[in-house]
Amino acid sequence: PPTLPLDAYIVHQGQITGRYALQVAEAARDAGLQVLCHAGSGKFASQMKKADASGAHWALIIGDDEATHTTLTLKPLRNATSQVTLPLADALKKLVENHGT
Repeated sequence: PPTLPLDAYIVHQGQITGRYALQVAEAARDAGLQVLCHAGSGKFASQMKKADASGAHWALIIGDDEATHTTLTLKPLRNATSQVTLPLADALKKLVENHGT
């Protein structure tokens, strides 16, 4: 069966990010988004290359600051707009509004 295009690829690095990344992935899927959460370790640059190669429209970047403050940094991968950091609920709303773009 054909696979659906990815809306987002979650990249994370830090002491407390793994659990939050999984919570974000679950919330995004519950919102109807197709997401892939990076498994394992790796530097942000390496993870960003994987995010780009995945074909995802967005990279959801989670560091210790995002995990501590329950925010997400959204980085568009298919256009030149700037990345933005938003509270989790607002970030998911933006992703749903831009679903498939």
